[in-house]
Amino acid sequence: MSQQERGPAIESAMTIVPVRDVRASIAFYADILGFETRFLADDGGFAMVMSGPSFGLQLLACDDPGALKATANNIAVYFHVKDLDQLYDGMKTKLESLPEGRLRPPFDQSYGMREFHVKDPDGCLLFFGEDI
Repeated sequence: MSQQERGPAIESAMTIVPVRDVRASIAFYADILGFETRFLADDGGFAMVMSGPSFGLQLLACDDPGALKATANNIAVYFHVKDLDQLYDGMKTKLESLPEGRLRPPFDQSYGMREFHVKDPDGCLLFFGEDI
């Protein structure tokens, strides 16, 4: 049965991440990770940052300490990528300029993935990984 015969389908997903400062977060995602801003609300309270057509995040301004604590301690996003080492090498200099504790360079996981990890300015943990 073709997708058309099955009906509507979910084509992508975007995590909404509470952040202290949307513009500062946009700068991080653009300057360090190479994302582009697809949308920024006039009031600066919401933005979408993307890398490609369906690889991105929505950033939502928040001053709720509980939500920001959740961002730092409980929110993680896993990006499946192709050519992980090449991707890492392209951003290595900028990634290595991050404060200590915000980067874990590429390594192999026991569950068959090669990954590197980055924490954004609010502590959201970003996993970049590919099958070994």
